[in-house]
Amino acid sequence: MFKQFAKLEIIRLAALALGACLGWVAPAAAQYPAKPIRFIVPYAPGSSPDAICRLIGAELAKQMGQQFVIDNKPGASAMIGTELAARAAPDGYTIVYANIGTLAINQSLFSKVPYNAEKDLTPIGLLGFVQNGLVVRNDLPVKSVKELIDYAKRNPGKLTMASSGNGTTGHLGGELFKAMTGTYMVH
Repeated sequence: MFKQFAKLEIIRLAALALGACLGWVAPAAAQYPAKPIRFIVPYAPGSSPDAICRLIGAELAKQMGQQFVIDNKPGASAMIGTELAARAAPDGYTIVYANIGTLAINQSLFSKVPYNAEKDLTPIGLLGFVQNGLVVRNDLPVKSVKELIDYAKRNPGKLTMASSGNGTTGHLGGELFKAMTGTYMVH
């Protein structure tokens, strides 16, 4: 129960902060927002970012008295939707959900990114933090990170590691773990 309340409270506070930031986008226009705001989510409907943005969009709509239209534009490691936002008119009526992948990782992993995160986008609010965790199956005979490393070294290529996709923080964290420990696991 407390966890559910805490999540809703965090979402409400994030929406309050984002709403305050959006109010600064066009201070000269006293009637802002005068029309619906397009909220581009560069991830698939039903994904974690989509769920977060729908909750925040609903709260912002209540606070600002204007509709927030969720526009899912997934694909290409979130570059399709992010590029749409980067090319939109800078009038405060298009916002985009961005994370470390869209703002930093893509620039390092891809030779061509269709937007420049530093020049084309302006951060307006922090929605939250995401942490990665290291977990193993219950039937794997390890009870600590050291035991996992030892087991992986004895069984190179026999363990698999999962992530939400290539180039994500989970994937890159797993690759860093392998590099730092001298182990080999299949992604």
